[in-house]
Amino acid sequence: MKSYPFCAMCPLMILLIPLTSLRGAEGELPKEIQNIMHQPKYDHSMWGMYVKDLQTGKVLFDVNSDKLFSPASTTKIFSIAALLHTFGDDYRFKTPVFASSNVKDGKLQGNLILVAQGDLTLGGRQPDADTISFTKLDHSIANFVPGTILTSEDPLKGLTELAKQVYEFGIREIIGDVFIDDSLFNTTENREMVLAPMMINENLIDIIINPTTLDQKANITWRPVVQGYSVENRVTTVAKNGPFAIEITADKSGQNIVVKGTVPLNQRDLIQTYTIQEPNAFARAAFIQALQKQGVVVNLTSDKSTLSQPLSSFRDLKQVGLWTSPPLSEYAKLILKVSHNLGADLVPLLLASHQGKKTFEEGMLLLGNFATQNVKLISDSFVLLDAAGGNDNRLTPMGEVKLLEFMHGQSPDKFKKFFDALPILGIDGSLEDYAKKTQAAGKVRAKPGTGVTLNAATGNYFLITQALAGYIDGKNGHQFAYMLVVNNAKMPTINDVNAIFEDAGQISSAIYDLTE
Repeated sequence: MKSYPFCAMCPLMILLIPLTSLRGAEGELPKEIQNIMHQPKYDHSMWGMYVKDLQTGKVLFDVNSDKLFSPASTTKIFSIAALLHTFGDDYRFKTPVFASSNVKDGKLQGNLILVAQGDLTLGGRQPDADTISFTKLDHSIANFVPGTILTSEDPLKGLTELAKQVYEFGIREIIGDVFIDDSLFNTTENREMVLAPMMINENLIDIIINPTTLDQKANITWRPVVQGYSVENRVTTVAKNGPFAIEITADKSGQNIVVKGTVPLNQRDLIQTYTIQEPNAFARAAFIQALQKQGVVVNLTSDKSTLSQPLSSFRDLKQVGLWTSPPLSEYAKLILKVSHNLGADLVPLLLASHQGKKTFEEGMLLLGNFATQNVKLISDSFVLLDAAGGNDNRLTPMGEVKLLEFMHGQSPDKFKKFFDALPILGIDGSLEDYAKKTQAAGKVRAKPGTGVTLNAATGNYFLITQALAGYIDGKNGHQFAYMLVVNNAKMPTINDVNAIFEDAGQISSAIYDLTE
């Protein structure tokens, strides 16, 4: 049985709980909230809620705030807070290329070495030098959630620019190897994602599927197109409202990809992705391709992609290219707005690298240290197995709000960058389509989190958790920090999660109405 952390969505709620459970709140929950909570799908649910005025310290609602809940992708606010605290919100990844010897008459008699720095996008989402693009449904969740929208930028933009710089340096021919130095941290596979220092298109090949005519082969395109990699089309067009069922496999090398299945006549531009299993080999092939397009002749002496010796062992290294990323605050925005799992789980490895460490486990300990030493959480009030929001994580609503208070207490400029990175209810990111017509639209910035699994005993889906953690700009001019979470609810089909989202938005609006 697979569990799916649908971190691109999220809700808030509060159960019809006895008044004695409402510590710090006067009277019962508003009727409109109780009506939502009384729905049969929440019969077996447990609710948590904590809403606090950050100006006065007054607690507006407190429902099970000290109990551990599955927080799903609201985990990411801890990860991003730790990342920004460690590196600074203006930090930029700088990815260099070195030549291992002198260049004479345009010829490099040696190796070209691209030194990976853990840059999540390497230019692949950049409309300009300071911005990273995103859509409301990111390609990173395409295989789980319908409606993915690709960004328009070239996924190979960073490599193209580096190849241009190599050419402008004067290199016209390479007689040696092209290597990737991935020594920054250990490449790690986590939740079917490959986390590596070197990433192109976030280690994904995007496959765009369109119907043609009934019973005929569908039309398939893919990106980025890289030499040595192929996609075989075995997808058939079926009748309107027929199944969209796709299986993607590859040979042992991971270079020959096969797409099988069906696509209905009435659906278009459907996105699926294939995870690159060997990021260095893919990046090397793409970099060589970019060099050749610039007019650089590449004469390789081996087929190895990864540098096997320390960079410091080369005596005559010369920097021949440098890619500089947008500020880290833009990466925070990408990860939080679209609930980018790979980007969030990259955080522990980046934290580890900052301390000269290499492993995901070492980075998770550093994330825990941030939570206890900086945010001042009690160590047994949270359980984090990853940084993106797996279903086994646990957090208390009070703990989430304490993190939000910690960030609110940073300098105004630092807080604004964190605040601006959160999805806006009814406006953008993973909250764009919810509560659009409520008074709270545009007034709530919060990170959603959703955990869903399939009940193997019934064949129905089951909601593990829905959570929302963030800020409300109150009617009284104050800012409120809050978390709302529900664990365990009925949702027989995957599409039922959308109604839960809307419930969440309506409860947010009800809370907003009480902030006068």
